[in-house]
Amino acid sequence: MTPAAADGFGVISITSDPDRAEIYVDGKFHGNTPATLKLASGSHTILLKLAGMPDYSRTMDVPRSSKLTLKAMFAAKAEP
Repeated sequence: MTPAAADGFGVISITSDPDRAEIYVDGKFHGNTPATLKLASGSHTILLKLAGMPDYSRTMDVPRSSKLTLKAMFAAKAEP
């Protein structure tokens, strides 16, 4: 058992506007928004990708037994 697993888990609900962004947690693909993920407690890098939009990235601390929410608001790329 890893130290993070020994500390427990938290739950994070991830949404995006618009929906269907690809979710990567610590570099691993987890599906598309909206989604609810159970993550080991600790710090995680969350990256959301949506075609035609700049990537959305956040580092979040997930406390044991927590319920967190993350909503990514994508803005269109500026026209050159």
